[in-house]
Amino acid sequence: MTPKAGKKLISKNFFVENLGCAKNQVDAETIITFLNNKGWAYTSANEADMIIINSCGFINPAKEESINTVISFKQQYPDKKIVLAGCLAQRYGEELADSLTEADAIFGNKALHEIADVIDDFINGSRKIHIPAAPEEAHSGESGERDKLSKSGSSSKAGIHEKVLKNSKRISLSFPGSVYVKIAEGCGNNCTYCAIPLIRGKLKSRKSKEIIDEIKKIIDQGFFEINLVAQDLASYGNDTRPQGKENLTTLLEKISSLSGKIWIRLLYMHPDHFNPAIFEIMKADKRIIPYFDIPFQHASENILRKMGRTGNFSSYLKLIENIRINIPESVIRSTFLLGFPGEEKKDYLLVEEFLKEARLDWAGFFPYSREENTLAFNMGLEHENLALAKVTPKRIRKLQEHQTEITMQNLAKFAGKTLEILAEEEFPEENIVLGRGYMNAPDVDGAVIIHTNGNIKPGKVVKCKIAKQNYIDLEAVPV
Repeated sequence: MTPKAGKKLISKNFFVENLGCAKNQVDAETIITFLNNKGWAYTSANEADMIIINSCGFINPAKEESINTVISFKQQYPDKKIVLAGCLAQRYGEELADSLTEADAIFGNKALHEIADVIDDFINGSRKIHIPAAPEEAHSGESGERDKLSKSGSSSKAGIHEKVLKNSKRISLSFPGSVYVKIAEGCGNNCTYCAIPLIRGKLKSRKSKEIIDEIKKIIDQGFFEINLVAQDLASYGNDTRPQGKENLTTLLEKISSLSGKIWIRLLYMHPDHFNPAIFEIMKADKRIIPYFDIPFQHASENILRKMGRTGNFSSYLKLIENIRINIPESVIRSTFLLGFPGEEKKDYLLVEEFLKEARLDWAGFFPYSREENTLAFNMGLEHENLALAKVTPKRIRKLQEHQTEITMQNLAKFAGKTLEILAEEEFPEENIVLGRGYMNAPDVDGAVIIHTNGNIKPGKVVKCKIAKQNYIDLEAVPV
């Protein structure tokens, strides 16, 4: 698409400020790839003429952060074009086009390749908003398309996303040596509190060949840690059945056939869909590291049913036991959602008891966010929900204290062990490098502090002996 007559591009430098989850980061990396192929140069915010805020719109605090980030960048850079992209743009684009005047343009996240079609219009101000449909939605007529690039444009480019990524260098916004690979888009779990299906649509699994081709390229580029991500890894392939036979197990088998020194980390597996068949693959290929990210969300069957989940206190403990029996060196992380409508003190106490019995290695705790158009939106009476919202922060703090004690006790088992550590960030003035072992997922867990004389660079994998524990971090020396 060419600029309209009388309009002139000032330059082609851009910057992306990424907010939200790892899936969002993959989107940001994809946007960078498409714009690079369009002739744009990725640079710092100071040097950029266009700044893209890749927003999160999952819960209220994330929405507020996204809006505040747009406002902050516009105040700091009043002469630059500010584009609101990502989940918030996809979900509330039409409203924000009028109300968020600091955003010069708004771009949704369902067909990222289309940014190459509208970017000149954005920079020249001839288009304000573009909320594309996913290619399959455009083809079926399910689109919520807001502008005139229309359904035919999306459907005709259904394969361009994979084609461009296949022929482009893989970009990573993570620390050196680590990269995320998204194996599916959207979600079909329909948890009653979750807005993800509203934002990203139904589950759409990538073809395993496309994933394998991407991982091959990543290995060739020298990445060490490959983090598989999706809204739910355990549901991978469910949308292709009964026609297809692909699932997480068959995908891991194909990844296992690849050569190379790598870590494969699995991030986010719904406990109700967990397939124990992955144990044998992990035993056979130690490159698939024994880190299990399983969001239990609660322990009370009463609340879990209201959330749309089928597990319970006993079944989730049994799953943890099964993992530890089959994979003794396993590390297990989870998340818990507190303050869900109808939650009583007895429900909260079940979560507290669950933590004591489960003895998870890592856990995060989050307050319920009431999201419009979700099934949970109208659950509970207003005065009950307000009262619950007041006690939830205190309950979360107490659970965090309990879990920190458990995490510190669990970390003690690593003392004296020799492990491979991925170096990430160098602090030469202190003679230390921060890194991660298999027990540390990016961004959410503690770190390994490597004491060094300056010969370890970020991205390098180093064998280290764990010397001691420092709160929820470990200290190590190279061997």
